[in-house]
Amino acid sequence: MAFFTLVIVMLLIGGFGGLLAGIAGIGGAIIIYPAVLILPPLFGMESYTPYLASGLASSQVFFSTMSGSWKAKNSSEFNAQLISFMGVSMLAGSTIGALSANLFNAAFVNSVYIFVALLALVLLIIKAKPKQEKPHLNRSLLIVFGLVIGLISGIVGAGGAFIIIPVLLVIFKLPMNTVVTNSIVIAFISSIGSFIIKFVQGYIPIESVIPMMIGSIIFAPIGLMIGKRLPNSAQKWIIGILIIFAIIQLIA
Repeated sequence: MAFFTLVIVMLLIGGFGGLLAGIAGIGGAIIIYPAVLILPPLFGMESYTPYLASGLASSQVFFSTMSGSWKAKNSSEFNAQLISFMGVSMLAGSTIGALSANLFNAAFVNSVYIFVALLALVLLIIKAKPKQEKPHLNRSLLIVFGLVIGLISGIVGAGGAFIIIPVLLVIFKLPMNTVVTNSIVIAFISSIGSFIIKFVQGYIPIESVIPMMIGSIIFAPIGLMIGKRLPNSAQKWIIGILIIFAIIQLIA
């Protein structure tokens, strides 16, 4: 019975995270990390430590963004230049962050997560008018932002899309559809290093990650199809609400 409960809870968490990954172009860690900490005890399961929650969040991000990226690569909004420069630099940053995560205690990991979530929320509130012409992407800025976001993402096990989206909207002034399509691919590339490191470190329990992976892979493409039909304002509201919810749950 305990194993059955574990499978159902993780399947639901993974499916919900995958759905959000597709709709909003995020990896899902913004909600998966607190969900893994909060939900299992409510069903009589043993609590996960922040380190295990970080490992499971990195797994969910990896599989949901992988599934979503497969769908996104066929989109007309797909931008190889944006993905290569920001994605590769984020991969380097997230690998370093994942390797250094053991140097910090659980309270610090939670604090970093909350700080980044608040920063993402502030950027999301700022109204930036997207450029009408084909945007010229500053490669140096893409690399710098990619390294910094990747470093922070690696520490908390996130793909970083919840901060990538506000940065691309406000700093680079890209249209929402372009941002959502490419951010999920960038988050996938970024998540590779973090996922591998946390797996090697033993922070990804196989019995928990398999049902989460199945849920993510199934629902991410569905979320992407739903997201394409939503107005830009609705997508921003969804991302903002998720960030607020995560912050409240971790502070409470």
